[in-house]
Amino acid sequence: MKKEVAMRRLTAYFISTVFLAGCSLQNFSILGSSTSGFQASKAAIPTQSGVPDFGQQPSVPADPALAGKIVPLTLLYTSDIHSRLDPFPDNYYYRTFAGKGGYSRLATLSRKLRQETPNTLLFDSGDYLEGSPYYNFFKGEADIAVMERMKYDAITIGNHDFSGGVAALRQLYRSFTAPIVTSNITFQPDLGQRYSILKAGSLRIGVFALHAKADGLIKPSSFQAAQYYDPIKVARRAVEKLSAEADFIVCISHVGVVPPWEDDELNKPEEITDERIAEQVPGIDVVLSGHTHALVKNPISIKSGNHRTLIVSPGFGGGYLGRLDLKVKDGQVQTYNNDLIPVDSTIAKAADVEAVLAPYRTKLDAVVKRTIGTATAEFKRYAGKDYESALNNLVADSTLTAARTVDPSVDFGMSSSGTPRCPIPSGTVRVEDAYYSLPFENQIVIVEGQGKAIVEMLTTQRRDTDNKRHAVSNVTYLFDPLARTISDIRIGGKPFEPNRVYKVAVNDYMAEGGSGFSMIPGLKKRNTDIFQRDALIEHIQKARNITPEMGRIRVKG
Repeated sequence: MKKEVAMRRLTAYFISTVFLAGCSLQNFSILGSSTSGFQASKAAIPTQSGVPDFGQQPSVPADPALAGKIVPLTLLYTSDIHSRLDPFPDNYYYRTFAGKGGYSRLATLSRKLRQETPNTLLFDSGDYLEGSPYYNFFKGEADIAVMERMKYDAITIGNHDFSGGVAALRQLYRSFTAPIVTSNITFQPDLGQRYSILKAGSLRIGVFALHAKADGLIKPSSFQAAQYYDPIKVARRAVEKLSAEADFIVCISHVGVVPPWEDDELNKPEEITDERIAEQVPGIDVVLSGHTHALVKNPISIKSGNHRTLIVSPGFGGGYLGRLDLKVKDGQVQTYNNDLIPVDSTIAKAADVEAVLAPYRTKLDAVVKRTIGTATAEFKRYAGKDYESALNNLVADSTLTAARTVDPSVDFGMSSSGTPRCPIPSGTVRVEDAYYSLPFENQIVIVEGQGKAIVEMLTTQRRDTDNKRHAVSNVTYLFDPLARTISDIRIGGKPFEPNRVYKVAVNDYMAEGGSGFSMIPGLKKRNTDIFQRDALIEHIQKARNITPEMGRIRVKG
């Protein structure tokens, strides 16, 4: 079974030229467990038992004239735009997306396709917020304003959309008119709906939405009183309900597909992916997948019983608009064709969307275009198979420096692998480079620990399944990749003392247990009220010229 699944996914990915976005947002924290070998603490955001009440949406009567007829259906889809309201720069390091994207182009393209194609619906699978300075300065106001212009038919909520908290989301959605579908996350009072019945011509399209495991992806303080339910259990309930009320079932998912190099994770039954949902829940016709930023042009086709589910994914940042054309007969897909359409400079910008964006852009540029320093070389997020990241080392250094302005006795700094997103290019460094590198509103926290807790924190840095690495400042050690252990720990150049209490500068996401740091929430903490991005900007301004530094982690063998 494992071999069959692996081959199916490899074929889907490599024929489609699938890549994961280099600025992806902690893509696999739900898929790859910490390699520390220590027992994780109790989930900060637990999974509720059972399934939520689905309520009852207005019923839509079936059209008896559809019986036996082949009906066209087109699904347009986006996901993980992450506040990329404008196109990626032409020199963007991840060439697959360079020069592409922008809501003004997306609006023009989606409107054109809707005019040309009957029975067309437009969806988004979440994480439309947070990832560019637009969000940092305007807190989603600009994003929701342009999304409303796009006239989505339904959207769901991603983990990064929770960053400002539930109350802020509720305020933003007051001006958004499309259904907000959240099937396995509930709110008090409720926000959105468990499902929606949409019309595409005479076809009734039943839509439900699933979210990845909230614990470890969303800060509990942002999740607030929301409740999370098991996606597979909820999917079964959704299919049961929608089978009686709709002709065709679509899941807009922020769970995510797994790339082939993560195949070992399929052996972990506790981990949930879109593939696993399709395998275990027959009856879903299409999954519009988000969260892992995968580009899946050739649909992943999964058969469960007598039913087949198609899974597609559009990448991230709005660089591509997904288009899935289907021919449907009596609720069954007869033929399909999927395309990922480049949202490039050949597409005109919609004037009405540009008019919405213009005042936000003017205010933003006045701040973020300011020069703060010069980089002698590119600060890369990844370094191939190396065990360090020059970019993340810089973040760890600036975090430690800022923490010492509050408490000079702080011993070392750390930065989680998912904290920095985009590299800092060689040459002139501007304020916007710091915002793209550190798009989250993380604050610096000083934690105190000794012995086992410190070893746990440092050992948590090593991950089994990808080359993302947490970073350290004022620390060195020897890593054994075969044993997955560390030794010869030196802090400030001195040997590690197990009985000594150390002070560590981290960010508040780590302090709440994010990125596998489940040992930190129980430690003594002090919030500095310093934003990690502000610390990076000040660090670069003081240095004026910055040079990538490596060599803090030695590798055995």
